[in-house]
Amino acid sequence: MLVAAAVGGGVLYALAHPPFDLAALGWVCLVPLLLALRDLRPAAAFRLGVAAGYASGWCTQWWLADSVRQYFALSSWTAAAYIGAGHLLVWGLPFGLFAAAAVTLRRRASPMTVPLAVAAAWVATELLRARVIGQPWALLGYTQHGNLPLIQVAAVSGVYGVSFTLALVSSALAEAAMALRRGAPGRSAALLGWVMVPACAWFAGSWAIAGAVPDGPRHEVVVVQSNLHPARHWTRAYGERQLRTQLRLTEALPSASEPALIVWPENAVSRYPEHDPLVAARLAGVARRHGADLLFGAPRSEAGRVYNSARLVRAARPEWTHYDKRRLVPFAEESPFRATSAAPASASPEAFSRGAGSGAVDGFVRLGVSICHEILHPDLVAASVRDGARLLVNIANDGLLDRGYGIAASQQAAMAAFRAVETRRFLVRAATTGESVVIDPLGRTVERLPLGVAGTLRASVTEESRMTPYARFGDVFAAACVALGAAALVVALSSHRPRTTVSDPLLP
Repeated sequence: MLVAAAVGGGVLYALAHPPFDLAALGWVCLVPLLLALRDLRPAAAFRLGVAAGYASGWCTQWWLADSVRQYFALSSWTAAAYIGAGHLLVWGLPFGLFAAAAVTLRRRASPMTVPLAVAAAWVATELLRARVIGQPWALLGYTQHGNLPLIQVAAVSGVYGVSFTLALVSSALAEAAMALRRGAPGRSAALLGWVMVPACAWFAGSWAIAGAVPDGPRHEVVVVQSNLHPARHWTRAYGERQLRTQLRLTEALPSASEPALIVWPENAVSRYPEHDPLVAARLAGVARRHGADLLFGAPRSEAGRVYNSARLVRAARPEWTHYDKRRLVPFAEESPFRATSAAPASASPEAFSRGAGSGAVDGFVRLGVSICHEILHPDLVAASVRDGARLLVNIANDGLLDRGYGIAASQQAAMAAFRAVETRRFLVRAATTGESVVIDPLGRTVERLPLGVAGTLRASVTEESRMTPYARFGDVFAAACVALGAAALVVALSSHRPRTTVSDPLLP
């Protein structure tokens, strides 16, 4: 019964994220686990938490096993085994640590402060996923991407502040329910007072939205979405087809159109412009004819190493700049088990080297560039803003992830909205098969190209120069939660309250 409750919470966690977007479930999805934890030993709680996290991972990213199966040509069972092991690390371990911490805090800390300490512990495990494990997909706060007033707190705390408010409410509800069951209605009502925290955040966010005023000049941008299914192996025929499609869609722009920036997706060009003068000339011609900077994804080779790169061709002068992807996808873009070695500039690279730098490149304005799932890492985007970026650009090739389901693309687009709010920058996102979007500094989608559509998107964006607390100071809030959670655990473990236990729910 306890395992069923924890797994049920994992299902609610997934339903709160795209494509279902039942955002209200984000406020209660941790309640089943927290109720199931009552009176368990920390070791048993850890195992129950692992089960809840494992269920959350599979329900949220069920499409990943099929992606791995097709991409690496594996059997369904082999792909499921690999992804299952990954879910244990990425989802199960953090949930397990959270559950062990929560049951320790509940049994030994002051009842009225338990929700605060539990919420801090939740944020600490999310920071573990982001900074140590390196896979912060579908954090709890992302369930509220459509709740514009609430997510404005991200300008101060990052997505972790939204996760904190949700975990705080879930913990308060669980504690209130248990207090009511023990015959303490007064304490139950007092615990519900914690709900005022997200209420205050919501009203503050509403005020911020009402008072928002753009502070810079406006520019026109164009996003090209080719809707060509991505290939793992880049043949010459595939590369030519990809390039022709991008060129055809771009040249169909009205002749009077004079955008400041044209953006093509990740891997839009599969050839190396530095080794192919004809391709380089065609790309430079696009920028020259449209009087616009052209940003596109292409491989780059230097000193025997190959990089997954974003190239920028300037319209104002014959100048090329680049940004090399720094957070590579394990196994697909690099091997996590061996050091990067030199590689030839092959037509279809099997592994890339990690890039360096902040992601800020000089175009018509200073751009903060990220490639595909790098948009999940707020520290990378904030670093480019600290380095002067006034407009964010993300290029992606999501079709490699969910192989046509569209779920990964919709989840990633929802997460991308938080980078705009955290830094108060417009975000331009170009994805091969969708979703391509332009998001304003408040997290609102200005323009959108849906999944499975070939075409262009035009939008007016404002270059922004202001610095938010998050852009300036980074994950200070999350670090404070780690400190608070650790301090609460130390205090709890040093107390001597009597313990009550039940049997391990995962053992017969």
